[in-house]
Amino acid sequence: MNKKEKILVLDDDPDIGMMIKMMLEYKGYSVTVSERAEQAHEILKNDEFDLIIMDMLLSGVNGTDLCSEFKKDSSIADIPIIMISAHPNAKDICLQAGADEFISKPFDMHDILSKIDRLINNQPVN
Repeated sequence: MNKKEKILVLDDDPDIGMMIKMMLEYKGYSVTVSERAEQAHEILKNDEFDLIIMDMLLSGVNGTDLCSEFKKDSSIADIPIIMISAHPNAKDICLQAGADEFISKPFDMHDILSKIDRLINNQPVN
């Protein structure tokens, strides 16, 4: 990492959001966490991010709908998105919504870190 990459985490579970934040900050990333999906557009409008990690289900909002919205917005469409979920069959749904990667809960820290690194550095899928 040459600069401190910025990651936005959208998860309505404060424990998961804080755990991801602590892990990523330890690895040198700058992390913003929001538990409220309705704040996401405002956060993205006011700051630049290198990656978004978001849950598939966010209190009252379908994360896949939000992912689709992000990918249709030309100002943020190029930001890679990793979606996470414990829901069965969620991977296909999330990828169809435009997510660049999917990680099932509970997730492995090494898995999430390698996917983040690959997406931020534009490395091809293995």
